[in-house]
Amino acid sequence: MHSIRYGWLLGLVFWMTVIDVYGQLEQVEAHYAQLQEQNQQQPDTLHFVQEDSNWVADFSKLSQIILIRHGEPALQHNGWRKRSEAMEYVRAYDSVGIFPPAFIPLILVAGELGVIHTSSINRSISTAKQVFQQPELLQSDTLFREFERKVFAFPNVKLPLKMWLRTSRVLWFMNLNDKGVENRTAAKDRAQKAARFLEQDALKNRKTLLVSHGLLNRYLEKYLNERGWKTVYNGGHGYLSQKMLVRYGP
Repeated sequence: MHSIRYGWLLGLVFWMTVIDVYGQLEQVEAHYAQLQEQNQQQPDTLHFVQEDSNWVADFSKLSQIILIRHGEPALQHNGWRKRSEAMEYVRAYDSVGIFPPAFIPLILVAGELGVIHTSSINRSISTAKQVFQQPELLQSDTLFREFERKVFAFPNVKLPLKMWLRTSRVLWFMNLNDKGVENRTAAKDRAQKAARFLEQDALKNRKTLLVSHGLLNRYLEKYLNERGWKTVYNGGHGYLSQKMLVRYGP
């Protein structure tokens, strides 16, 4: 009888804790949900939640992660290309910087971050430099590079560039176009490792920022959600789009 009562009491405490944790995030969710609704047509500037917002009972228990996709690479993306030209485009895409940002996706308070994490690929580094103007804070890592892509084998005829790129990615997802590059399984494993890294960084420092890539960010969001992080802002998948995830607890 005592064990039944004890088990019931533990269950009650557990659910009260869960309800309290999610209740603490109500104002955070409401604020960013309103921003997301306003910015459906065009992503707009975000800020991390600040202590003086008083949206949670204990600000020291709030951890935040913001993921930003890089800006538009300084390349011509349209037109018809031969396979050899599409291959050259892919090589250039991984080396060029970006056009001047169309808007500022995130404004940081002075001294808010000690590190800005970026992919090791130049379009990510260039974005962080142009947006935040604090090159001394940038820390690049191959862990955050985009899922690799190579142009699929086909006669060297002219096709729309987007067809070359999209078909190449679809075939990669089907494990039919990954010879010589990181395959889908390895890429997903890397994304899970990256999600764990960001989680640990955010739990330690309470605020974490990553400037990386569209497909990687989707998987980072997915794996962080599975680990208990809640997406409170999803700015879509375009250039400079942002995702904000939060967690409340020890």
